[in-house]
Amino acid sequence: MGFKKVAELVIQGVEDRLTVSSILIKNGYTVGPDKRKRTPTGKTLDYLLNVYEDDSGAKEG
Repeated sequence: MGFKKVAELVIQGVEDRLTVSSILIKNGYTVGPDKRKRTPTGKTLDYLLNVYEDDSGAKEG
């Protein structure tokens, strides 16, 4: 079972990330949280949702 990254969404608000995550999960995607430095000093962060799709060809039904 392999996963292919299909999107990287930058969403700052916690509630917004939870809402988008739940919608994507209900539609069969795998979602993982992440964060990265927005500036070289690292004082500001971007909060991300990494979206993956199962690329093994097996469909749940």
